[in-house]
Amino acid sequence: MTLATPGTTEALHSYRKTDAVLIVCQNNAKKTVEIAAINEEATRLLGYTNPDIVSKPLSAILPERINSTIAEFVGYEEDSNDLLAVLGKVRNFSVKSADGNEHEFRLRIIRGEAMDKNPWFHLVLVNEEAIRQSNAFRNVLKENFKGHEVLDERTGLPDRASIIKDLELVVYHVRDKNISASFAIIDIHFFEGLLKEYGSKVCTQLHQHIAKVCKLKLRPEDTIGTLSERLLGLILVDAAHDATRMILNRLRWEIGISPLELSKKRDLLAQVNIVYIPVDGREREGEILEKSESFALSRRNKAINGVELVIPEERRKANVPVAVDQRKRGRKS
Repeated sequence: MTLATPGTTEALHSYRKTDAVLIVCQNNAKKTVEIAAINEEATRLLGYTNPDIVSKPLSAILPERINSTIAEFVGYEEDSNDLLAVLGKVRNFSVKSADGNEHEFRLRIIRGEAMDKNPWFHLVLVNEEAIRQSNAFRNVLKENFKGHEVLDERTGLPDRASIIKDLELVVYHVRDKNISASFAIIDIHFFEGLLKEYGSKVCTQLHQHIAKVCKLKLRPEDTIGTLSERLLGLILVDAAHDATRMILNRLRWEIGISPLELSKKRDLLAQVNIVYIPVDGREREGEILEKSESFALSRRNKAINGVELVIPEERRKANVPVAVDQRKRGRKS
């Protein structure tokens, strides 16, 4: 399920597939905290579906000790303690499942965009044991990547053959381990013009610079490499599919505000297009790469500095439009 409740989506940080997420609204007029949506992992762990729980008070699924804390300390007037301030100090946070049992989580609470003077929050219920297992798996996957990677002589990044091999490994584990993964292509916009104006050496430095920005912002097990002079391939591991666009949008924004210093008086800012496709375990690595590169080529010079989902073949034939996410450079997504 995509958590697309109005006013909250852009505030949602990247979260793991194993995190249960509740979106809640602090309704100041009613002086209540109401549940607006839950994700699939919350449904799996707690047994509630969205129709069961949407518009119900958060108190319906919390133990009495936490409800008492909320009732005593959450204020519904301006400048009073809101839900984030109060729950941020609660230890041993628990939620009641549909069968009445309590389940303890580490709570991360994220503020969403306020609407109608009401604050919205994402309650991310972190499953610590699942994280330990996931971390162990991702470390093994990272070592497997390193074991066969060959570096491109020009950029010093994993070369095209290595990215294909990494993608093959990810496809296998998506099927076998039920992990989430996505493949993205970063296309340097106006590359031919940059090559003509600055030369191949600077364009190679720009390619490396973009990869460096990505590495700083992504997890260690996420892999980026060289597909061609202007294209970089990116594999995101263990990021929920409904968070991928937001992750890539923030990455695109970071690239757009991070200049490559050419001299003390001159910088070069890159614009990029990003296309991505969820890895579902059904398509082979070659099909994923071919489809993604073809789509990136078709969108070249049409989508400026944007992020797009690769259109599946059946949707392309049916001529079903897919929304383009284009933002003005400098606006934080």
